[in-house]
Amino acid sequence: MKRFLPLWFLLLLFSLPAFAENTMTLSFIGDCSLGDAVQYRNASSAFTKAIDENGVDWPFSTLVEYFTADDCTFANLEVVLTERANQKANKTYPLIGKPEFVQCLVEGGIDAVNTVNNHCMDFGASGYDDTIAALDGAGITHFGSTNWGKHPEWDTLAVKEVNGCKIGMIGFTYPQNADLQNIADRIQILRDQGCQLVIVSLHWGKEKHLEPNSGQYTYAQKVIDSGADVVWGHHPHVLQPVYFYNGKPIFFSTGNVVFGTIASLDPYTGIFQLTYDLDDEGNPTLCCFSTVALRFRHGGGEFRPLVLEDESQIHTFRTRVYNSKKVKNMTNLPKEFLDTGEVWLLPDNSLTAYKPE
Repeated sequence: MKRFLPLWFLLLLFSLPAFAENTMTLSFIGDCSLGDAVQYRNASSAFTKAIDENGVDWPFSTLVEYFTADDCTFANLEVVLTERANQKANKTYPLIGKPEFVQCLVEGGIDAVNTVNNHCMDFGASGYDDTIAALDGAGITHFGSTNWGKHPEWDTLAVKEVNGCKIGMIGFTYPQNADLQNIADRIQILRDQGCQLVIVSLHWGKEKHLEPNSGQYTYAQKVIDSGADVVWGHHPHVLQPVYFYNGKPIFFSTGNVVFGTIASLDPYTGIFQLTYDLDDEGNPTLCCFSTVALRFRHGGGEFRPLVLEDESQIHTFRTRVYNSKKVKNMTNLPKEFLDTGEVWLLPDNSLTAYKPE
């Protein structure tokens, strides 16, 4: 005998709002150095001292609520996690952290890190291998390509499934024109593995400069033409403007976030978030770019970023991200971004600072 649902239940069912389409939010932050220049690691104001006193959950404690609410968080890891402090380093400020400092990433909600940058080999090949071993032991996804052919284990592409979407990750340091084909080849490898979204991380640009150099605009376009969906940059230690190209975001520099050793610099930084709509197969469509304004802190043993609440400071942060300079073939953020801190992508790849109806 058939059972019929009561009328009150049917009325309630049809009055409920439709379920939202499946989405995915990715967060990007810039340079993170979980340690100190080796000659300063025993100082009373050192990052090492702060972790010893406050615990591994401390450096990202002001941000963890954002990184646990999103679906995946990406950071540039610019430190060698090793005990080889006596090994000769070839840098004025070789950056080193205890291997157990990898737990700062775990407790902070960081899901994936780029490992190739100008400090990754500060303690040689063995030091880099120690860093990779620490990340693997903690279950942190990592990626980065260097030393073609000589060390195939250092040519690491990462694949991570997030909400049914397969994401591929590539990392390059100081990319040259000759690397464009290397990048394109790795994008194709990830596409062949079924990746529906490909992120290319580039450690590039000039330190402390608030704008990219002219060649970076063209280079970023070529990387996207090669099949990348996101170009995510770092290294200048300060924020640089965001542009879009063919509907794809280009973050030229995402600034400093947590950094144990750094000189005086512009303190504004942030969280860069991309939200995608996902279809039933996990294929992503970018719908929103949004930001969280932060202030980088260094000194007096305080390394945690400050989440900005003062409207004038938030506006200053947004002026670092927005730029009125016109670049051929690229789309500027709308000026209204200075008021909203977010933009929405329309079907024709144009941008609006207000959520479409």
